[in-house]
Amino acid sequence: MAKRLKGAAGSRTARYRDRQARSGLRRVEIAVPAEDVALIRRLAGELRAGGETAERLRGTACGPSAFKPAQTGDELLAFFRNSPLVGEDVSFERDRSPGRSIAL
Repeated sequence: MAKRLKGAAGSRTARYRDRQARSGLRRVEIAVPAEDVALIRRLAGELRAGGETAERLRGTACGPSAFKPAQTGDELLAFFRNSPLVGEDVSFERDRSPGRSIAL
């Protein structure tokens, strides 16, 4: 449970945090090694600024798992056309084995 500041300092802090929240920013607290503090602050600043650098950072940090599922055939086609496997000779075959017998 977070402590609330009392008096004028508390109300200023609350107003500041309200303004930040209304602008779409969220306050987070994390624990990182001391040598990474400057790096995290710089990354946070780049993300706040937005733009191409922020998008590149998000893509790098989130990786391929951040992709949303395709909603249309065009989106699925675009996904495969942008795949790192484009141009590779990859062959997929369905496993035709009958499986295994089980007792029901």
